[in-house]
Amino acid sequence: MKVYFRLISVILALSLLLVACGPAAPSGGGDTDTGNQGGGDSSEVTVAPPSELDDISTDVIDANLTATISLGNWPPDTAPDAERAFFEGAKAIMLQQYPNVTVVPAYFSYTLTNYVPMALGGTAPTLFQPPFTDPQLLISQGLVADVTDALEEFGILEKFSPSFIEMLGDENGRIFGLPRDGYVLGMHININLFEEAGLMTEDGLPDFPRTLQEVAEKGQIIREQTGKAALAFMASETQGGWIYTNIAWNFGAVGENALLIQDADGKWIANLTSEPAIAALEYIKSLRWEYDILNADATTTTWGSAHTLLGTGEVAMNFAADDAVDNPTAQNGLAVDKFAIIPFPAGPGGAYALRGGTCYMFAPNTTTDQAVASLGFLRLIGMLPFLDDDIIAGMRAGAAASRERGSPVLPRTPAWNDEEFIAMQRSIAEEYSNVDMRLYDDFFNSLTDGSITFRAEEPVFAQELYRTITNAIQRVITNEDADVFAAMERARERFQEYLDDEIN
Repeated sequence: MKVYFRLISVILALSLLLVACGPAAPSGGGDTDTGNQGGGDSSEVTVAPPSELDDISTDVIDANLTATISLGNWPPDTAPDAERAFFEGAKAIMLQQYPNVTVVPAYFSYTLTNYVPMALGGTAPTLFQPPFTDPQLLISQGLVADVTDALEEFGILEKFSPSFIEMLGDENGRIFGLPRDGYVLGMHININLFEEAGLMTEDGLPDFPRTLQEVAEKGQIIREQTGKAALAFMASETQGGWIYTNIAWNFGAVGENALLIQDADGKWIANLTSEPAIAALEYIKSLRWEYDILNADATTTTWGSAHTLLGTGEVAMNFAADDAVDNPTAQNGLAVDKFAIIPFPAGPGGAYALRGGTCYMFAPNTTTDQAVASLGFLRLIGMLPFLDDDIIAGMRAGAAASRERGSPVLPRTPAWNDEEFIAMQRSIAEEYSNVDMRLYDDFFNSLTDGSITFRAEEPVFAQELYRTITNAIQRVITNEDADVFAAMERARERFQEYLDDEIN
């Protein structure tokens, strides 16, 4: 993907403007959280590290490796004590395994807007976690470090799946990051509101919607029986367009009707007024005006606040993925036995679900020694595809910490092409399970049974596409008389102009 420097200049200008105007209130997605140097150290941790960490060897691995690393994946002071204790315990072991490595906790909630000026100014954390929509942009602009040599030294290049190499590499085969985890988009369920609405099966399980039409119909029942909104819809910033694309696929916006297509000359075309694309926006409009199941403040609802609404019982359903089960439960108080994940509901055009994820990348001034040291920490906490006694103990400690803080302990969507590693992850999830897996079986079965077709995010400038479509969504859910086709035609024109400027 070709990205021009003008885009980076705009982002940097925006960032400098925000700084000049003084600190702003967080948007809910963490846009203004530019890092907490000191992460988990500035307030006392009151929970002991998981005892499983005691099983990890403290023998020296490399006394010659000398580096200072700032770890932007550190849990913030507001994170549950159990999670922070896990990281603090891992840090203590790290300092024994690598006695000349200095570990600096640096909680950093990544957004493109806050990362770019830090990368250009040399203040970005050594390690950070962007979504898979951004690596190619960061690589093309020289905003991340080439860590191929460190990955090779650690022996994990051969464990990459081809798709991750494509996402995290350049045209010369150099690699700039590694996968953290994958996710599949589905739907989160607050079982309390399903119980209150009488939507339960004879087996005591939620009678969840299996189609988008059932989301509307069962949502009406929830609204009528509980007085609460049935669905949290994130219609702010870029999130509305993100959810819209998955809905549109299920209305048939794939193949020749895809939202983005290329002509014979390779030019990218914004295909946002096809019949399936219009039908998907008509559907979202109907959720507001015909079925009346959306939360009242949808236009200001973010990814984070949607999880809060579900966790606190203000809504019954939320389009969300399996990598975010901590948010409504441990972070917002929903008991794990009152929470479920279900497959993304099918539409008239088929059953599709977004398969995405988060990766680890490195600040552009990262040295090979710093990258190796960072990989050493990731190995210690069980995030690299190795199986030895220390790795297994670290994985168990992570599962124990999740269970302690009240988060569902579930299988992971695989991020590595290593069957033994994947099998061990699943085995440990079973060992530490704190849930009735019947609440999750439909979702996890859908990952392998062929009932759903998985798709990656739209191929070019996905975030800008989402932002443009979110504007159309806001128009039709705030104005009952809004013309859906006109709203999408306006979005098509704007995004086509963007494509023409930036890539065509």
